[in-house]
This record gives sequence, structure tokens and C-alpha cells, in this order.
Amino acid sequence: MLHLEPWVLAGYVACLALNLAFSLAECHLWRLRNRAPDPAMPAMTVWPRVTIQLPVYNERYVIRRLVGAVAAIDYPRDLLDIQILDDSTDETVAIASSLAAQLRERGLAIAHVQRAERTGYKAGALAHGLALAQGELVAIFDADFLPAPDFLTRTVPFFADPRVGGVQTRWSYLNQDESGLTWVQSFMLGLHFCFEQGVRCRNGLFLNFNGTAGVLRKAAIADAGGWSADTLTEDIDLSYRAQLRGWKLIYRDDYTCASELPADMTALRTQQYRWIKGGAQNARRHIGNVLHSGLPGRIQFHAVLHLAAGSIYLPILGAVLFSIPLAALKNTWISLDYADFGLLFLASLLPLFLVFRETRRPRPQGFLAHLRFIGAMLVFLVFTIGLSVHNGGAALSGWLGRRSEFVRTAKFGASDWTTTAYAMRRIDRRVVMEVIVLIAIVAGLLIGWQRGEYAFFPIQLMAAGGLLWVIGLSVVHPFRAWRNRAQASMRAEPATREVVP
Repeated sequence: MLHLEPWVLAGYVACLALNLAFSLAECHLWRLRNRAPDPAMPAMTVWPRVTIQLPVYNERYVIRRLVGAVAAIDYPRDLLDIQILDDSTDETVAIASSLAAQLRERGLAIAHVQRAERTGYKAGALAHGLALAQGELVAIFDADFLPAPDFLTRTVPFFADPRVGGVQTRWSYLNQDESGLTWVQSFMLGLHFCFEQGVRCRNGLFLNFNGTAGVLRKAAIADAGGWSADTLTEDIDLSYRAQLRGWKLIYRDDYTCASELPADMTALRTQQYRWIKGGAQNARRHIGNVLHSGLPGRIQFHAVLHLAAGSIYLPILGAVLFSIPLAALKNTWISLDYADFGLLFLASLLPLFLVFRETRRPRPQGFLAHLRFIGAMLVFLVFTIGLSVHNGGAALSGWLGRRSEFVRTAKFGASDWTTTAYAMRRIDRRVVMEVIVLIAIVAGLLIGWQRGEYAFFPIQLMAAGGLLWVIGLSVVHPFRAWRNRAQASMRAEPATREVVP
């Protein structure tokens, strides 16, 4: 008779080991945090020509804000041209065309560029625009970003170094206090933007252009092979190809570009799926290239960690799932009280408290500030574990090489997102799997309670709370959008009422 217990135990221990390895690798970055200063901005004597690219697809609520901010950028007008790379299929086309015409009358070199087909999605639009670009540098802004007037004067000088292929700025957020959902997103993204990117840059490690709020050298893009739609995160793909070719990326930790966080759960799920799956696709594509690059071991180690970082959701999900049968199988094969090893999962998370403290600006000072930070970390961990079913599935799909469509994240600007045309009014089908996992976790809790095995309760309670949060918003938000959109439509005059898609 086949004993399941040793295989389940082995899987659980493997997941714990991977989680611990990730935490310890982050701690190694923490040790490097003050080894070198931020790159100094060189003096600029001759300013290069810059093309600003604005890839948009159905962005009627933010296109005016975006174009207005870009038009206000302070840079010599004879050295600047702007491309609105518009793949839209709704009224965004008319708005963008009108804005471009008005700005041309004011003397700004701006083109409204449209393609016959949306081939290659964002990567295809950028490649199409690049063939028309006049600048030797290319600045890129997604529709939900708001560059400040000094953006180019604070980034372009770094290209005085001919080895620099790109400059990335730190993201800041216009709506991080809008809701608990936007707040927890800003906390999550802090690990990448307020810690990892800066440490990597200061220590000569690989980092990535984030697809927006940055500037790239046109020659570096061409030398790396150009934009490719082979993965869902074309920015990571290009970044690694360029760095493996010897180009250097600069991260401006001390300069930010404002952006908008997804306000509803459906938009967040779309964004997370694309980021996590795209990260796994790039890990599958580039880890071998990194390991055979001949680069120093430290650079290779952190490059592999960087590429595989999003896949950490797989061992998180694995630890949760394996904990359920382990509580039931205890003492059916061996007498070792291995259920107590469940506490090791929490131990593997403790180093992250140290790392995330570096992301807080200003850093927590005083007892109450530290207490609030610990509370924030617990909330973040609960939400992260709650996302593990959705994001773990995305990572697995990426590692398996499955193709999927590039789905853009809806942006709503200052509008009430529940009444907009882009608000999703259908529940994501992946919620079904999350509900199944939640039922299994509740069953595991009941089994543990019945058998007096409580060591797995911390991880299972955190997972149950996180899944309730994720599932709840995934159901409530589409319902609110459907209800409010219907009410808004009923209040509208028949002549002006917009057809609900």
C-alpha cells in the first residue's frame, strides 16, 4: 500500500525551504543596502533629442490627464517629439486625435499614431512607434502615469555615460489612501520600488525597466533585439537582453513619477496575472542565459532571484495546501511530531519584517510606529497568501509555457470606477478555484481542531482570511459596478444614455 504521508511531507518541507530561501536572499540584499551611494547625476552640456511614447488602449478616463502632463514637460521644444500610440477601439481615439491637433497648433511636435491591427499588443505598439521615432532617447509613460515637468531634465543627464541603456524612476501613487485595496498594493510594491531596485542599482546587479516612467536609449533597444511580445512582461524581457549585452540600467530611487493604482479587484487581478505570468515566462527564458553569461556569481544569483521572485506564490500556495493533509495524516506512518514544523512557515517570514522596514519612508520610529508597522506587515502577509491561488496559477502557467492574451489593466482616473464603462461586471472565473481552496482550508482547520493539532492554524487562518478578502472583493466589486452602472444608466436621458457593454 502506497503511503502518501512521506510524499506530502516532502512537498511541504520543499515549499518551506523555498520560502526560507527567498527570505534569506532578500536579507542578503538588505545587507547590501548601504554599500554604495545612489548614482550621481552628471552635468549636461548637450541635450539629446527625445521621443516620448504614450502607448494607450481604451483610456478615455485618463488620456486627457496623461497628454496634458506630457505636454507640460520642460524640455527644448526643438528636441522633443511625442507619439500617442493609440490602439483604442472606443472614444479614446477621438479624444486623443483632438488633443494632438490642439497641441500641434501650439507648436508641439505630437503625432497620433494608429495601427491597422493590434499585433503584439503594447510591445507591438512600442516597436511600431520606435520605427518612426526621431529621438535617440525614448521616454515611455503608460496611461495612468503623470510625469512632472522636470522629468526629462532629471533623467536624461545619466545618458552622458554611453554605457547607460535606460533610466527608471520610482513610482509614487495618487490614490494609495483611496481604500484598503489600494493601500495594500502600495505596501506590496514598496518591496520592489523602495528597496530592491535601488539596492540592485547601487551594487551593480541586474534590475529591470518597469515598462513606464523611464527613458531608454534607442540604440540599446535595437542592440538587444528590439521589443518582443513573446512574454506578457516585455519590459523585463528587454531589460535582461540589454543587460546581458552589457548595457547598464540606472534606477532613480530619489525621484518619483506619480501613477494610479487599480481601484477594483478585477483590475488588480488582471494586472497581477500579467505581471506574475510574464515574470515566470522571462525566468524560463533567461535564467539559462544568465547562468551561462560568465558574469560574477553574485550578479547571477540575484538575477535568478529577481527573475523567479513572482513565482514565490507557488511555494506559498504549496505550503498552505500540504498543511491540510498533514494534519490529518499525523501519526499514521511516523511518530515524529512534524506538524509542529508548520511554525517554520512563520519563521521563514520573519526576515521580511526587517526588509520591509527599509521600504517605509520615513522609517518607523518609536514604539507606536513599530506597532503599526507590524500590523501593516500582518495585513500584507494575509493579503499575499490570499492571492497565492490566483498568482500561483499565473506563475505555473508561465513556467509551463502556455500562451495567453495581453489584457490591459483598466484605469479610471478621478471617476467613480463603479460607473465607468471599463468596470468589469462579471466575476472572474478563477474565483471558483479560490472557493474550492478556501473550503479545503476550512476542512483542514476543522480536522486540526478535532485532532488537537494546532501548529498549522497560523498559516491556515492567514490563508483563510486572505482568501475571504480576495474572494469577497472579487464578488462585491463586480456587483457594485453592475448595480451602480445600471442606476446611472436609468438616470440618464434616453438620448444620451450610454449602452452598457
